[in-house]
Amino acid sequence: TQQPVTPSPVIPVPLVEPTWDPQRSDGDVQIVNSTVSTSISYCTAVGKWCFGPGGVHQFHIHLQHLKHYCSIGVVAPPYSSSRAPGDCPNSWAFITAGSKGHAGKWEEGYGVECGQSDTITVTVDMDRKTLSFAKNGQDMGVAFSNLPALHALSPVVWLRYQGDTVVIS
Repeated sequence: TQQPVTPSPVIPVPLVEPTWDPQRSDGDVQIVNSTVSTSISYCTAVGKWCFGPGGVHQFHIHLQHLKHYCSIGVVAPPYSSSRAPGDCPNSWAFITAGSKGHAGKWEEGYGVECGQSDTITVTVDMDRKTLSFAKNGQDMGVAFSNLPALHALSPVVWLRYQGDTVVIS
């Protein structure tokens, strides 16, 4: 008989206070500790920390001020902050309008629409090689499976409109 699969424990991420990395983010984002906002339209911010090769990792993005939609996900180096997450081969993203993307291929109908004041939880299961999202604690299911065995995935967010603001925790 086959043994039931035991879920991997969730590793609290990060072990340090979550912040954005100005060196790996667009120059047009305004970063203050865990908060990022746009000074112009179409800006990308990348987190300062990376997830390890094993375990389950989570982070949360609170949509503090959002005019329309944004993109939330993870990236692996090398990553160009001039492109939205999901547009590059080494990025996976959820669009808060209700779609997901990887390597420039977008799929409508994943998850639910999200907006201002919502909190998006991102779960990276490095053991099962999956990426999933939740809105305000409600799981939207696995968005991506068969992630490559990468040792350096970082949080990323792409904001579309000037003044859009998110907070990471």
